[in-house]
Amino acid sequence: MHKRTSREVGEAHMARRLALALTLVLCAFGGLVGDSRGQWSGPYAECVAAMDALHSAAWMDHHPRFEGTPLTVEMWVRLRSSTAYNILIAHEVKSSNAHWEIFTLPESGRLTAYLPGCTPDHVGSSYALTDGVWHYVCMVSEANSVALFVDGAEVARETVTRVVEPYIEPGPLFIGSLVAREFSCDGEIAEVRISAAARDVSAVPVGPMTADDRTLGLWQLGSEGDAIPNLGGPAGPAQRVPAIIGWDRLDITTLSAAESARLDVSQGEPTGDSHAPKPPTTDIPEIRRLLAAAAERLQLDTLESASRIREAVLADWEEQRVHLGSQVAGQTPLPGHVADQVFDAHALCSQEDGDALGVVLRRTEALLANPALSEVDPSLSADWSVLAATARAIPIDDAEARRSLYYAACALRRQIAFRNPLLDFGELLFVARGVYHGSRMTGATVTRDVYGQHFATQYYGFNSIPGGGLFAAGDLFADGPPTVRNLLERARVENGRLAGQPLTPGAFLSPDLSYDGSEILFAYTQNSEHEWVWSPETTFNLFRVRADGTGLRQLTDSPYNDFDPCWLPNGRVAFISERRGGYIRCFALLHVPSHVLHSMKPDGSDIYPLSYYETSEWHPSVDNDGMLVYTRWDYTDRENCLGSNFWISFPDGRDPRAPHGNYPYPWHTYPDNVLPDTRWTRPYTEMNIRAIPGSHKYILTAAPHHGESFGSLCILDLRVPDDGGMSQLRRFTPYALFPETELPGRSQYPYGTPWPLSEDFTLCNWWENLYLLDRYGNQELLVANSEVFGGETDWEMRLIDPIPLRPRPTPPAMPIATNQGEDARDDHPTATIRIMNVYDSDQPFPEGTEIRYLRVVQNILKTNPWMGLPMIGYQNENTPRIPLGIVPVEADGSVFFEAPVERELIFQVLDSDYRAVQSMRSVAFVHPGEQLSCQGCHEPRESAPTAALDPIAFRRAPSRLIPEVGPVEPVTYYRLVQPVFENSCVPCHQERGGPADMSYEALEPYAFYFAGGMSGSTIQPVHGGSRSIPGRFGARYSRMGQALFDENHVDAVSPEDRHKVILWLDCNSQRLGAYEDEEAQMAGELVWPSLDVDPGNPQGLEAPRSRVTARGD
Repeated sequence: MHKRTSREVGEAHMARRLALALTLVLCAFGGLVGDSRGQWSGPYAECVAAMDALHSAAWMDHHPRFEGTPLTVEMWVRLRSSTAYNILIAHEVKSSNAHWEIFTLPESGRLTAYLPGCTPDHVGSSYALTDGVWHYVCMVSEANSVALFVDGAEVARETVTRVVEPYIEPGPLFIGSLVAREFSCDGEIAEVRISAAARDVSAVPVGPMTADDRTLGLWQLGSEGDAIPNLGGPAGPAQRVPAIIGWDRLDITTLSAAESARLDVSQGEPTGDSHAPKPPTTDIPEIRRLLAAAAERLQLDTLESASRIREAVLADWEEQRVHLGSQVAGQTPLPGHVADQVFDAHALCSQEDGDALGVVLRRTEALLANPALSEVDPSLSADWSVLAATARAIPIDDAEARRSLYYAACALRRQIAFRNPLLDFGELLFVARGVYHGSRMTGATVTRDVYGQHFATQYYGFNSIPGGGLFAAGDLFADGPPTVRNLLERARVENGRLAGQPLTPGAFLSPDLSYDGSEILFAYTQNSEHEWVWSPETTFNLFRVRADGTGLRQLTDSPYNDFDPCWLPNGRVAFISERRGGYIRCFALLHVPSHVLHSMKPDGSDIYPLSYYETSEWHPSVDNDGMLVYTRWDYTDRENCLGSNFWISFPDGRDPRAPHGNYPYPWHTYPDNVLPDTRWTRPYTEMNIRAIPGSHKYILTAAPHHGESFGSLCILDLRVPDDGGMSQLRRFTPYALFPETELPGRSQYPYGTPWPLSEDFTLCNWWENLYLLDRYGNQELLVANSEVFGGETDWEMRLIDPIPLRPRPTPPAMPIATNQGEDARDDHPTATIRIMNVYDSDQPFPEGTEIRYLRVVQNILKTNPWMGLPMIGYQNENTPRIPLGIVPVEADGSVFFEAPVERELIFQVLDSDYRAVQSMRSVAFVHPGEQLSCQGCHEPRESAPTAALDPIAFRRAPSRLIPEVGPVEPVTYYRLVQPVFENSCVPCHQERGGPADMSYEALEPYAFYFAGGMSGSTIQPVHGGSRSIPGRFGARYSRMGQALFDENHVDAVSPEDRHKVILWLDCNSQRLGAYEDEEAQMAGELVWPSLDVDPGNPQGLEAPRSRVTARGD
């Protein structure tokens, strides 16, 4: 099959636009716009009105029976074009397991159905429906099967397994469009009938369809007016709406970032359901009356000041009372197995508590027993005993008396909590930040990635609402309101483009306090409107200011977003920046550049990358051992919603590792896999990772992939073995469900930005306010949003990132062991890699396997923003590869070689036939001057090294990389293996039998590749999973690779040609080797990628003082 180039696709788009323009001209002179009366080519020749889906779509309200089986969908359609997806009908959003859609594929026009609640989730046919002819199209969905029919003939059928406990997100049904409106349809749709039965659709109707007792709905879409009646059945009428001609029918490569963003916005701004409970209506005078009554009843000295407690605290107690009552009654959802996963059982409620007062009594007594409170004022303990005894004597049905004592218990608990010696700070540093998503009060106002509702777009300067600021709050532990000061109220920038100016209005993000407590780093953007334009005015840049608000200096000033600054113990600053280059691979329309770790001096000079990763990283912090911990989105050769978890490296960026969460089950999806997708048992994403003082554990936010970094708080213990699920995690806030695995994405979530004080106590935000939270479930309001914004809550703003404004212990300062930046030395050794024993692996190699070589492959970053343009491999997010060479593996498994630097590397261990036995499904990288040392290949973390004390490879000079099949260059089908197939394979196959069509498309069943694609790829048969399995990879596993060594081919294929095919298969069977100049690559020409490659030094080996530096300001 001819695979169209990007240029051909663009030409088809242009022709389509010209045809559309001509249609509109004809319509202006009396033609029909929106509807048409087409002559049916079916078995009856009746002129029937139809809806032209290029101009109109139709939708109807949710009906629960659309979610069930059996179900039959019938429709008459005539499709004109295969340029893009044609959506015939779609039920609910794709995130719902009850979603189903019938559509045709781009280019081929093949009829397909997608049902994410089934395995397999696609039912694909070979029938090309885009022929301009009317067809009777049907889908029959039953409990264990789904079938597609065209004109009475079955064209596809799959036996399916349905999700046992599906997540259902009720929503409308659309005809001619997806529910989210991203894709539409270029064709006409006349009639649609949906039935609660498995109908016999083998006979093509000879007249209009009719309703019977099995019909849920029957709609004739060509009817007059926008309201389309249901001619039979319980479903509602349909409503005609204008079609959205989206990016799927445009040449998006001609659009700027701003134009693409505006087009994304034009697809509609769906309002998502907010899972955030609004704060209850609060009667403050009534609360004060009840609190005074309790104080009068108890006559406790410690409650004498209760009348002075500020209004925000009283309102918070009332909100907590409502929530606790719901939790005690079992009305608040809890995840399964929560009793085994909660960090402290006191954080849970039960009916035995009786009511909110019972919960406060139990949790406060647990707090009093905490060692940190061992020296609490004895009068407080004594008064608490009196209150508790009085409360337990009041019957549960005396609601007013118990409510009165509830407020008194909260007042006394607050005093106890504030006696904690860990609260030894006078002020709390924080920022106020606003985003477009709305708040728990407004509900979700917008839910699209273009507004920051994706973890990759949330920190773009233009996705922040102007306002907020950098604040410090004092008098936190008094009864009255805190004193809040705007640290920058009188500050003026002392240097650079903004010299002499205040930082207003703009937006603020991610503060960090120096270890001595004297200086603050933060990110700020001048941006004032939502426009996707990168400039120094619209992106986040980094600033530094003294804690007293003086000495405000700008550190970076560039068109790249710089944010998440982090003081390092050696005085340098780690931060996140886009200046490395490259784009995220999963966005088809929006321009989403990658952002990764960088380092600079504290004055903003000497910037260079700490990470050469391809997608994105977030939230660096330094742990108690002086190591850098952060979140990385890792999906090389894997699903794009897979790894977004804990990573750790040296503070100079060396040796990044993922000891937690990066490899969920299933590791593979070969036919013998029996393991489920364990991502759904744990957080989807982990953000805001911080080490807990005095502990080996960490605290983090379980956050969404599609949304901002808020959710639920968890404790991480790396000393526990990772089971791919929850084994290393415990829920600190069990009633806050995990976004996307237990709640829908793109919603609003409560907790975030934790700053731990110990394993038992943390500061954090809960919704728009700042709190002290303990392990038992007690939370004390510290700063309310309204206390920052003049007495009224600003619902567009959240108070986030609380940091005690005080000195803190400095972790160990590790020496810089790379050779980068201004401090690089000519006499520093060049980079090398040492592996002690490649056989030391947590997955055993096949019995008798002898590893002879190690292959180093460079992975190429995406250099344009459009998913699947051009198609690099068999899936639309596969990445190009450059085999840099091989080095010998010694008999004891040791390896020592010169390292390529400043690029992504994939390591593969090879047998004597140069076939990969195992390969990485992640990447490594080496800095200039780094001496990287590894124990083995995914060696068990808990095991001791198994290598000899004096490995053979380490006794000699490092090996040099040896090219395998000619000079080092990118792998492409057209240049590396197509000549082999055309000259050696096809003639023989034509003569002796075998595949005669060895085009790239035709070879897909015989090749080997891992998925690099959208959600669901993890469980895609064969190509899914999260890791490679020794002996079941590449040429050793694929049909083509195995055939190379059978009796028909072993002598017929030359060793050189065999080696080329093996290399191609082991490099994911890629089509192209670069994102640039697709036509030249298809012609067999050498095209080099434009990022991370020097054609004069394609292996990337380090030469003294010859380094690629980060892009500067």
